[in-house]
Amino acid sequence: MAKVAVFDLDGTLVDTAPDLAASLNHCLAAARMPGMSLDMVRPHAGHGARIMLHEAYRRDGRPLPEAELQEQTARFLAHYEANIAVASASFPGAVAAMDRLVEAGFRLAVCTNKYERFARLLLSEIGLADRFAAICGSDTFARRKPDPSHLTGTIERAGGRSDASIMIGDTSTDIDAAAAAGIPSILVDFGYAPDAKARARASFILDDYAHLDAALAGRLIGEPTHLS
Repeated sequence: MAKVAVFDLDGTLVDTAPDLAASLNHCLAAARMPGMSLDMVRPHAGHGARIMLHEAYRRDGRPLPEAELQEQTARFLAHYEANIAVASASFPGAVAAMDRLVEAGFRLAVCTNKYERFARLLLSEIGLADRFAAICGSDTFARRKPDPSHLTGTIERAGGRSDASIMIGDTSTDIDAAAAAGIPSILVDFGYAPDAKARARASFILDDYAHLDAALAGRLIGEPTHLS
């Protein structure tokens, strides 16, 4: 049973906000509403199409009936699937950090509240999918983050042990899932929504992927320190 480093996707491993914003603005244009800037979209980018649409309509002071929400969500997802990696890219230093973790004996996995098919498509398009022993989305299991079974199920699919794994994420959803599972967590504070609750509960706050290495990961899972 391996050690596993589990990454959230949107706002943690990959900056997906530009393509999510483009899909949102595609929907807003169809409704003859003004578009939203990337800075306005970014805090909500990891929360899914429905929440992003609700926020956009709220800002415009326009009601969003359920029938329109369903129509717009379908429009959003269709546009996003067709344009999933136009501007999305891994965060600076993320790939090198993953390489260091693999060299230290960790397997890599993704646990995201994105639909699994979108997660797999995105990671394939940006050339990262083959790095992961498991890619699990919101529809992979019966429950999703912050339910801990989403995280522990991902670790199990990766062939790992929960008592030797870490969760890396950017929101309370990720940190709460890790806490409920008894797994140490790393909050990336350059992500989309690293709020005060997440900061208070995270095992470590990371300001740059350059600092994510074998020593940090090993310390969090309680590996003995070897002195030369």
